[in-house]
Parts: sequence; structure tokens; C-alpha cells
Amino acid sequence: MRRPTVAVVVFPGTNSEAETVDACRDAGMQARLFWWSEDPELLRTFDGYVLAGGFAHEDRVRAGAIAAKSPIVAVIKEEAGKGKLVLGLCNGAQVLAEAGMLGPVALAQNLPAHHFQGLMVEVVVDREPQRCAFTSCLEPGHAMAMALAHGEGRFTGTPATFEQLEEHAQIVLRYAGAAPNGAAHRAAGICNDEGNVLALMPHPERAAWAFNVAFDDPALRGVDPNKPAAAHSIFACMAAALRATEPSP
Repeated sequence: MRRPTVAVVVFPGTNSEAETVDACRDAGMQARLFWWSEDPELLRTFDGYVLAGGFAHEDRVRAGAIAAKSPIVAVIKEEAGKGKLVLGLCNGAQVLAEAGMLGPVALAQNLPAHHFQGLMVEVVVDREPQRCAFTSCLEPGHAMAMALAHGEGRFTGTPATFEQLEEHAQIVLRYAGAAPNGAAHRAAGICNDEGNVLALMPHPERAAWAFNVAFDDPALRGVDPNKPAAAHSIFACMAAALRATEPSP
């Protein structure tokens, strides 16, 4: 069986790209770093895309604003319109929002903190996981520890926008308790209406293996440190969804 190919996009200021590639590969995908300086047309040869975390272009203007205007993101947006999978992690989620790939959803400064926050959080799968390719292999209520690390990670929008998101079950991942960044409706991950694009603010790639989360999860102490942890399932679902779209031989 052919392993799906995934481009992990790197802008100046991106970080966690190595962990993201590792998580994709562990889930059975062929992943490689795709640099901002490469020919954007080469992106069309990949089956899916991950926009990694960090501070693209130093987050000048707004987080993700400059990267969202790049030729690379223009191609990814076109390919997403054809049904290809796109996962935006933290800064990558901000890029997706700035590029209009989530509709009228925005990301704003954390409240009430008003500054960067870094902590482990619990994220829970919402009522219709099949709504989104990246949660489609999970059950409602599935809980995952993830690393939150951002200063502008508060999903926001008009009441009408969030009413529509709720009606269409697009808030596929929520913080288990109160959102530490003040996100509307406790939103941690929001997908587009088609379900092939996910903007996820906490980092699953920083909590994908036992060694990342054993301090907080006694059940993972003493096990193989490279054992996949719960957050690894985001990448497993991506791989499964990509394999499901493979044409029959």
C-alpha cells in the first residue's frame, strides 16, 4: 500500500517542524519539510499538508498574516478546494484563519492573560468527530493532552458565526475545562465546512509520545517512551483519511 505524502510547510520563524514530520511518519505517512523558498507548484504533488507552529515572519502585523499572503499558501488553498487535507497547528492555524480558509473565524490575543501562555491542556473530541478528517477515527469524548503555547490563540467571531459553527458541528475539538486563552465556545480546533481543513491551536506533535506527557499521565510512566500518546491520534486519523481517498488499483 502506498504511503500518503505530506508536506510540512516551513516559513522563516517556524518551529516544531521536526516533531511534526516525526508524528506524520509514525502514523504511516511519507512526510518531508517543504521550505518557503521552494517552487510552490511542487506542492501539488503531495496528498496533504501540515502548516507547523512557530512565529512565521516574526508574526509581524498579526500572527500568520504575512505567511497567509504567500504563494505557498495560495497553492495550498487551491488544493484544499479540491478536497486535499490541510492541518494547521498553532501558528499554522493562524495562517489558515488569515487566509480565509475557516470562513469568518479569527484568532486574537489571549484573554484574560494578554500575553503568551505555555501549559499542558486537555482537549476533548466533540459530538460529531466524523465531521472532520482529522477526528474521524475517534469517538466523542476522546480526551488528549496537548501543549498550548501561544499568545494569539483565542478563536473569536460574531455570535452568528459561532452559531453557524455549532449548527454545522465544526468545533470538533474543545478544551476540557475553561479555555485558558478565552476562546469562544471553548474552541480548540475548528474545521472548515467541508471537513478537510482543521485549525488546531494546541500542539499535538509536542504531546504525541509517552515521553512528552508521562509526567502528567501516570499510566504512561515506565512504558516505552516512544509509545504513541493520545494526541498522536490526530495524525493517525489524517493518515487513515488519506488512505481512504486512495484510488483503487
